[in-house]
Amino acid sequence: MTPKLVRPSAATGFTIARHSNCGKVYTTVTVSPETGSPMEIFIRFGKAGGCSSAMGDGISRLVSYGLRSGLDPADAVKAISGISCHLGSRTCLNSVAESLWFVMQHLETGQDINNLIEEHDLGEANLAINQ
Repeated sequence: MTPKLVRPSAATGFTIARHSNCGKVYTTVTVSPETGSPMEIFIRFGKAGGCSSAMGDGISRLVSYGLRSGLDPADAVKAISGISCHLGSRTCLNSVAESLWFVMQHLETGQDINNLIEEHDLGEANLAINQ
């Protein structure tokens, strides 16, 4: 069994704002100074409270625990991607998965994270226009 990564007192992170059918979602992905890979996430909604915030907090805790216990970040993205609801496929969970993916791509390639986000959004917009 992989030993659980101990969270340091301070760590570098990326906070990404995404729009979803649920409103604006802010995902903070913190990177381990030991491994250089994502070790935890925090999810906050722009103007939501109650159940959606509680669900976001629960998902954050589970994903963070998994990442610190050896879960491959790509598996975390896969697990929370593609889940739709009555509001459509642009759900808050997909926004969280995208944010984690952006951080992973930045860490792997060294590309500017803002450029990665802009390129993704342009691709999505072009796909929607061509459909």
